[in-house]
Amino acid sequence: MRDTDVYFKKTVQYEYRGFNLQFRTSQDLFSSYGIDIGTQRLLRTLTSERINVFSKVLDFGCGYGPIGIALKTVCRSSVVHMVDKDALAISYSRQNAELNNVNDIKIYPSLGFDDIKETDFDLIVSNIPAKVGESVLSHILKDAQFHLSPHGKVAIVVIDTISTYVAGVLKDLNIKILFSKKWPGHVVYHYEFTSNIQTATQPIQSAFDRGIYDRGEKAISTKSGRLSLKTAYGLAEFDTLSYETEMIINKLSALIGHKIDKAIVFNPGQGYLPVTLSKYIKVGKIFLIDRNLLALRNSRRNLILNKYPSNKISFLHQVGVSTNESNSTDCIIGILDDKDSPDIHKMLLEESTNDLSKEGLIMLVSSSTPITRLESFIRSEKLLKVIDRERYKGKSLIIFKRK
Repeated sequence: MRDTDVYFKKTVQYEYRGFNLQFRTSQDLFSSYGIDIGTQRLLRTLTSERINVFSKVLDFGCGYGPIGIALKTVCRSSVVHMVDKDALAISYSRQNAELNNVNDIKIYPSLGFDDIKETDFDLIVSNIPAKVGESVLSHILKDAQFHLSPHGKVAIVVIDTISTYVAGVLKDLNIKILFSKKWPGHVVYHYEFTSNIQTATQPIQSAFDRGIYDRGEKAISTKSGRLSLKTAYGLAEFDTLSYETEMIINKLSALIGHKIDKAIVFNPGQGYLPVTLSKYIKVGKIFLIDRNLLALRNSRRNLILNKYPSNKISFLHQVGVSTNESNSTDCIIGILDDKDSPDIHKMLLEESTNDLSKEGLIMLVSSSTPITRLESFIRSEKLLKVIDRERYKGKSLIIFKRK
């Protein structure tokens, strides 16, 4: 294992209500260069509107933690929850809570509101993500009511791109806008719900199970037949497969004849790779690994819809690919993000190598430059043997095995 944080970019400073805060940031997280101007504007409105005391706060979509940590710092008696669907965001929020000496914050993963059990926040605060789809956006804006105490408030900032849609949703008769302010690029709203929150009926099913994230269906043709998968808003490849996915699907026949008791698919996206793998070869157990909780849940759903047994699916919402089971995995398949640094790719390869069984295979695909770097690294370190490499339209696929 590498002893440095390969995701770390820099530490940024932020002054809020007389407190000097600092935050470790990652290139892979929103606004790594510094505290986003929209977040700053949102926090300033809490000051100007004299929202100074709060007993229980939810920072929804916390990123690396500036909102929740700032609010906990100025109101130490408050209970603060911070949630995000990205495991890297959860990791950095925890680091930054410790860095700013606010270790009693509750930080945990959630897909929207689906994993939040508390229903008595008096303040929900969020820098609303823009690229989630209108059904998800409406869910975020409206379903906050099921997690508020009586007279609880919501404070949000949105970018111009979605401001018109958000304004339309907030015209709901059940919503009362308490404050709004527009700047170039951003709009901030504070609002509350006019109906009795205690009598509002919260849906029994999660938003994911109710289809809030559903975008459509995508059929693909493979050597094992035609497969159909449900696609989700917020995930790529909802209409067309990427070259990377196509390359791996076309190469899965190389696994025929291999005994695969345990397979790992990391960065599974919509689920095309684990579903196709399950149709090509008998796989004892499939581990889905991703930072993105939506990708994990959608991939798991698509495996089940395509008749793979649910009790043979495990998913790990984490940074990295290790299952902490050395020499146990017969097949590791993944798409490397070509925007990640070479050190991140090396870390992922080292963790994969540690998990790999004696006769196991690692199949990776990315842009050609990252794959070339990994091939050079493998040859210099003599970690693995390269048994195949293919190139197609600027992308490369490589297969490794143990020496």
